[in-house]
Amino acid sequence: MEYYKRTAIENKLHIANFISFHYFEYVKEFEGIGESHNFWEMVYIDYGNVKVVSDDREYYVSSGEGFLHAPDELHNILSVGDFASAFIISFDCECEELKGVQSRVLKFYGEELQIVKKLYAAGQEVFEGPYDIFDQQRLKLKKDAPYGGMQELKNLMELLLLILIRNSYMKGDIPDKYLDRDFANERMIVDKVIKIILSSVYTKVSLDDICSRLSFSKSYILKVFKKQMGCSVMEYYNQMKIKEARRLISEDKYTYTQIARLLNFSSVHHFSSSFKQITNMTPSGYQRSVKNRSVI
Repeated sequence: MEYYKRTAIENKLHIANFISFHYFEYVKEFEGIGESHNFWEMVYIDYGNVKVVSDDREYYVSSGEGFLHAPDELHNILSVGDFASAFIISFDCECEELKGVQSRVLKFYGEELQIVKKLYAAGQEVFEGPYDIFDQQRLKLKKDAPYGGMQELKNLMELLLLILIRNSYMKGDIPDKYLDRDFANERMIVDKVIKIILSSVYTKVSLDDICSRLSFSKSYILKVFKKQMGCSVMEYYNQMKIKEARRLISEDKYTYTQIARLLNFSSVHHFSSSFKQITNMTPSGYQRSVKNRSVI
């Protein structure tokens, strides 16, 4: 007689296949081409604002929010404003509970946001670029992809969907766990930090400035921001500056020196090195890619 008893794992959902992996940047007044297909598609807005069309309804989706399109749903994306970017991943999944998540604006809080970042990073390790080809018919695996990279991507996608399904069962717009006093205070602080950062993209602000304005210690703000956003305060600040630089480059109105001055970089060299560090492209390389694409 066997002493140890095994507990079977109940798989609530299972990602069977990935179909596409994209990162698109949209210029002003971009209008996509409506499409429908027999698999799921997750859209995460990384920057700016877009209008998502889902069958006969329209939704405005902003940075930090997402949208899940169901199989065979007619859908499209239109840019709202000057510039927007989106991470899009599509997949096969059999799960009845996903119906509670589909076709509505999804808010990504700290935990979900960090998973999305890991998901995109893991996909870049597994799939060959470029990631902005609309008519991509098949994903190409990298020859030097890390061991178990595809399984890591699958696990992250399943975890994200499980969390979104759990949240959809909660009463009200905000999951109960986010009503915890400590969590609510942390989110409030992070939101205030982000507000200061976004209002300071064209100026210069230091971590000491932010801490002084919020009356919290530097160590506490660093800990809370890293926990919620997955990066440091100044890393996020630099990312926002470079995202704004991409928008300015796409407009083709300014030289790199002018953009560096507008965004308060110490020099055009500092701007160029920061741009390459964050985007893996030089400003001139990015500008060439903009001109070579109808969608940027």
